[in-house]
Amino acid sequence: MCGICGEVCFGDSDRSRPERVRTMAAGLTHRGPDAEGMWSEGGVALGHRRLSIIDLSDAAGQPMKSPRGRYVLSYNGEVYNFREIKAELEGTGERFYSHSDSEVVLRSLACRGLGSLSRFHGMWAFALWDREEERLTLCRDGLGIKPLYWARIKDGLVFASEIPPILNHPEVSRRVHPRALAEQVACRYVLAPKTLFKSVQKLPPGHILTIDQGGIKVFPYWTLPIGERVGRWTQREAVEALGDLFEDSVRERLVADVPVGVLLSGGVDSSVVAAGVRRAGGEKLSTYTVAFQGAGKYDEREWAERVAKLLEADHHELVISPGVFADSLDSVLDHLDDPVADMAILPLYHVCALAGQHVKVLLSGEGADEILGGYHLDRVLRQIKTILRLRGLPGARRLGRMVAAIDPKRDYLRRWEDIRNAEAGQLPGKMRYDLTAPLAPERMNELVKGCTAPPYDRTLDAFYTEVPTGRGPLDAILSVLTRGWLPDNLLTHSDRMAMAHSVELRVPFLDRRLVELAFHLPERFKVSGGVTKVLLKKYAVKIGLPRSVAYRRKTGFPVPWSTWIRGPLKNKIRDVLEGASWFDPYFHRKAIRRVFDEHQEGKDLGLLLWNLTVLARWGEKLSVS
Repeated sequence: MCGICGEVCFGDSDRSRPERVRTMAAGLTHRGPDAEGMWSEGGVALGHRRLSIIDLSDAAGQPMKSPRGRYVLSYNGEVYNFREIKAELEGTGERFYSHSDSEVVLRSLACRGLGSLSRFHGMWAFALWDREEERLTLCRDGLGIKPLYWARIKDGLVFASEIPPILNHPEVSRRVHPRALAEQVACRYVLAPKTLFKSVQKLPPGHILTIDQGGIKVFPYWTLPIGERVGRWTQREAVEALGDLFEDSVRERLVADVPVGVLLSGGVDSSVVAAGVRRAGGEKLSTYTVAFQGAGKYDEREWAERVAKLLEADHHELVISPGVFADSLDSVLDHLDDPVADMAILPLYHVCALAGQHVKVLLSGEGADEILGGYHLDRVLRQIKTILRLRGLPGARRLGRMVAAIDPKRDYLRRWEDIRNAEAGQLPGKMRYDLTAPLAPERMNELVKGCTAPPYDRTLDAFYTEVPTGRGPLDAILSVLTRGWLPDNLLTHSDRMAMAHSVELRVPFLDRRLVELAFHLPERFKVSGGVTKVLLKKYAVKIGLPRSVAYRRKTGFPVPWSTWIRGPLKNKIRDVLEGASWFDPYFHRKAIRRVFDEHQEGKDLGLLLWNLTVLARWGEKLSVS
């Protein structure tokens, strides 16, 4: 795991460019505290900050030049099957000078071109400069585990692993993107390729960007296999296939020359990861969990301790008090350069801080819900089945309008012609289903100046539109979650909270092969009879986890934020909101104060206040205009 950055300009050879990129790299020190690298030539400069995980020697330093000097690579991530690929290349006569995966990535690209990406198992964001063709290639892994941002400048572009280094370029504006801001307020994150800055874009997952003197091109090299035919499986065969791929994924993600640990909540996802590490053998398993003081029945430490004891793990836990929370809040917020207002950020920051005292690599259960059918999707599917049953009955249109009038969340029932004529797989799109449960239009109009329509994003619409006919509603939802919610919310904040403590986070469930398998499985193997993640739970029991762990209802990491901002955090949060001078052109101040007061009076608006707090600090920290 590292931080990368750079600048390419075809118009001049600005002598200040290398020093500018060196300054950019310095801003990524938390991502790579172990070493700094720099390469420049003519109109190009590449920077690198290294977190040493595989091959700790100087031979693995970056930016790295190919033996014949044609290519230069600045790379962030891990390709776990690099030894296998290295052996293939050695069989063709290639000779290597390090034991790193970075050199294998460079030599694969040099020998085989971008087609070699299909052989990589892992996560990455890289920049490759071709000195002969004078072309820069940026690439991001298919699931979006590693971040990559870029902005146009005159005759070129600038890029980095995070947004702040890009903003320091004199040609990059800090103006807010109003549409993206409305989307952030409504949904608490922004879908790629947008960011909250008009001038800065996210490279979408599974995409490549190239720039040469002919201009910039952005195109996909991998997409979810949602258009492919669902395979014919028995449930037993599917459990076997899932288990085999998952165990191989875990083994690969244990490849490191530094200690590795596991984030353990006691839920099925993290417990299966911990069990997979234990089954893979090697060093003694170390696990990490966190809880908040006063969490009560939502305190999951007991479950985490049970699993850790069963797996004979060296278990570590941390309880966060209101005082510790308050003292760390500014630091948490300062790492949200691409703001995501997910409550999971708060415990994740603290558990990574705890783990960082012992290990440099952590395995996480992220991604299982999105590919295998978790969350509350059993309830969503029940709603869809009810609509399918009712829409053919006499008076269904009138009933739909009555329900929509009572419940604003069912506003889609007003568009009855769309609902009545849609295939089952298209219904989630017609319902505009989004896991974030977007803020009601009435509240949006109160808060955001000039917001006259619900800020649903066209990207989300496109995701649903691209779901082919014949796929069911669950596959439609999971494909949208995997393409949007997962990279732009979960993986974004996971990357930032782990990198805040110079810890590499690895996600075994997001092995490309495992994701492709999941989207070839029938929906009934994911959600059935009110049970979510059906196959994963059967696999968990098969490998020896108790049924009480495997089938326990998902709770996530509960955070007593709503309670604390009525108590010990009340004044601090009010000061943060009042001090956000950049809010004035975009928000109605009286409406924000009203939200705060309503919460103090007992209405639970904690999630909205968390979003506004994240935005307030973000804008002040980055001096938005």
